[in-house]
Amino acid sequence: MTRLNDENLKKVERALTEAHRSRREPSLGTDWTLRVMRDIRREAAGHGQSMMSLGLDRLVWRTAAVVAVLALVFTGSVLFFTNRDTGELTALLSNEIDVVVPLSE
Repeated sequence: MTRLNDENLKKVERALTEAHRSRREPSLGTDWTLRVMRDIRREAAGHGQSMMSLGLDRLVWRTAAVVAVLALVFTGSVLFFTNRDTGELTALLSNEIDVVVPLSE
């Protein structure tokens, strides 16, 4: 990369300043402003949601809560009922059960 001397640096600064000053604002028109404000009012009033999504979010959260409770009940029952014979459960989880009889005996 080449170093800019002071004169070249000032030229670049002037060019950037002119470009910044000469830029135009976008012409949006009054209808665009009215539509944006109408959309904002609808969103604030809650009319922006579709009819399908009104009950769907509640259903998802209720289903998640029920599934979490069922998982806790299942985990508790597994721990309670397998506490008596932990050897089989440990073997089952570690894949060390040798129930297959070898074919060559």
